[in-house]
Amino acid sequence: METISATSRPLSWNRTPTPQQPRRRGLDGGCDFLLSPALDAKEAAPIWAPTVNTGVVLLTAPPAILPKDDTSQYIDAQAPGQSDAQGSHFVHTLTNGERLQILRLGGLGADEGTAAVIPLGPEGFDRLEAVARLLSSLHGRSIPADTRLTKQQRQRARRMLQAVDGRLSGASYREIAAALFGASDLADEPWKTSSRRFATMDLVRGGLAMIAGGYRRLLSHRRRR
Repeated sequence: METISATSRPLSWNRTPTPQQPRRRGLDGGCDFLLSPALDAKEAAPIWAPTVNTGVVLLTAPPAILPKDDTSQYIDAQAPGQSDAQGSHFVHTLTNGERLQILRLGGLGADEGTAAVIPLGPEGFDRLEAVARLLSSLHGRSIPADTRLTKQQRQRARRMLQAVDGRLSGASYREIAAALFGASDLADEPWKTSSRRFATMDLVRGGLAMIAGGYRRLLSHRRRR
């Protein structure tokens, strides 16, 4: 999945010398980060639980009735990752430079060949799409886009992160709106009733919800209940 970085576009928060410190509502903690905060979003490669990220490709040994494939050697099982009772988790780089998380299920030998597991529940559609992207990369074909997030959804998620980053840094809603939409855009209507004001507040709320765990929803398709 394409990474979403809050710093994809530099924003300047112009504040007074002693800005009011924002209330973080329990966001301050003593836990270590899973990855170094100094890493650029494009460099970070977090390992997600397959139950959370439905785009993880699950690999297992193929049944005896299928011919042994010779393409699994191109799947970089030595890539940085981690192993647990489920198997070996790692991130594979596709031929277009995008990355795909893979889980080689426990008990799969290096010389057995591989087959992908596609569950028949709703999440199977996500797994199938991920497998299609891996197959296309392995066989030199055009790699389909990851459709879990549309371009518009990625742009909105990026703005939410930028907005909440500004708010937690002490910026006012108006300062955030000026940075996101442009100061000249705010001059057309009174700030208290401005559509940009309400849009900015909504972006901050969405960003806080994303920080509180809503980011997990980005890892799977939205489904109708």
